[in-house]
Amino acid sequence: MAISYKSRLYDSERIFTIAVDRQEGRQIEGVLCRGEGRTGVRFIGYYELAWLMERYFAQLQYPRPVMDRRELFSGKADLEWEGILEELPMEADTAGTYQIRVTQRQNASWQGTVSKSDGEMYSFSSFFRLVAYLEGDLGGAPDHKAAREEESCRECLERYLGIVVNCPEKMKVLPDTLVYRFRREGRSQTFMIRPMFYEHGTCQGTLYWKEYRKQVNFRSFLELISMMGGAVRNQGSWEGQTEAV
Repeated sequence: MAISYKSRLYDSERIFTIAVDRQEGRQIEGVLCRGEGRTGVRFIGYYELAWLMERYFAQLQYPRPVMDRRELFSGKADLEWEGILEELPMEADTAGTYQIRVTQRQNASWQGTVSKSDGEMYSFSSFFRLVAYLEGDLGGAPDHKAAREEESCRECLERYLGIVVNCPEKMKVLPDTLVYRFRREGRSQTFMIRPMFYEHGTCQGTLYWKEYRKQVNFRSFLELISMMGGAVRNQGSWEGQTEAV
């Protein structure tokens, strides 16, 4: 039995089961279940998967984050449930079923294990490494040793960031700067990403929000996608902020 911040948690409450499916050229889709249950919440893409699991962590208050959450915009933090999430049954015909156990949330990321139904288990040191494992396994070639040298790290970051963010407009303006532009409800939001370091199985660098001239340092791949996704997701919270002309 694990001890949470305010209460006791049974071991099964620390486990998440995901049944994942993928169609060629599209994001992963699946159902996220608490414990070993057969019903859960549907997600589309890695960002939604991370967002849902972060919500569960906040609800359980376990595992506790070592670092405070960073936001790119000044508004209400995107930490609360938005209504009731519909429970759906886990589909039997999926590309893969995995059990994820997050035991720590250090370095603004996750650490834990992911296991398959055949008993294979992989220990991940970050959300970035978890995504790399799932992508490799779903593609039939697990890439457990990627991103050890800086050059391969940069290539892996570009590849997995493109998969997770799923942005149709992306470019590389400089060797060390990536640009992603989202268009929503007639407005565009442009993010310039400059990775600088690759430590703790993830990346660190700066994120610049062009339209609002805001720059924030990110400490992990998970924090990077959370800040970008939070800014796009909470478009209504932009009211009252001064947009750069």
